[in-house]
Amino acid sequence: MKEQIINSFTDEYRDEVLNLYEKYLLAKEKNITVFGNSFYSPNVWKWFENNLGNSYVECNGFFDDSERKMISFNNQYKNPFPMKLLKIQNTSKFSTLTHRDFLGAILAVGIERNKIGDLIVDNDICYFPVHKDIVEFILYNLDKIGKVHCKIEECPEDFEIPKIKFKEDIIMVSSLRIDGIVSKITNLSRGKAQSSVEQGKVLIDYTVIKDKSYELKGEERITIRGYGKFILGNIIGNSKSGKIKVIIKKYT
Repeated sequence: MKEQIINSFTDEYRDEVLNLYEKYLLAKEKNITVFGNSFYSPNVWKWFENNLGNSYVECNGFFDDSERKMISFNNQYKNPFPMKLLKIQNTSKFSTLTHRDFLGAILAVGIERNKIGDLIVDNDICYFPVHKDIVEFILYNLDKIGKVHCKIEECPEDFEIPKIKFKEDIIMVSSLRIDGIVSKITNLSRGKAQSSVEQGKVLIDYTVIKDKSYELKGEERITIRGYGKFILGNIIGNSKSGKIKVIIKKYT
């Protein structure tokens, strides 16, 4: 299994995945529940789901459709994941804050990106899950987003969890090849889409895919540099000409 991990991941992720694999071995050997220490990107948590089985691996990002998720091994008694939901509210009536503003301010106080999950920003309020060990640090140190004063608090247990918002479109393609999907999403010609893929500008679940004939499988995160992030949704039928109708969800 270690050799499979080494061959499946680049240096950027390999140590992280090997560390998780050691936690899996510990959970299996001792028959205990073990949690990962971070929020992992889709290429990591999906690998464990696909290779170790959903019955032994549980992934949770707090929100439905989360991109970044924590991982547990052998959580047979459904112990709660070590995370809390925080809420930051812009208190200024004269400034509008974006996802980038909130994320930049959180990281600026010294938080590593993998210690927080996805951010949902709605009406100048940002919701984000964090590892429970850093809750007090963030509450104490974060009082501004840039130059804008804000109010930050931990959400109560019975808080109604907000949902990640997407803009949905339906595209029609002859196949689920990556170059065709990228062409439809970006409105680029097929040739320019192929060049984007070959130049490493397209990532599937955080992994660069340079093979223009790569076939997408569904529910994968597609990052196209310069165009944003998308999820390949369900196939909903075929056109009269035989083309595939598929839902594309764009992160908003």
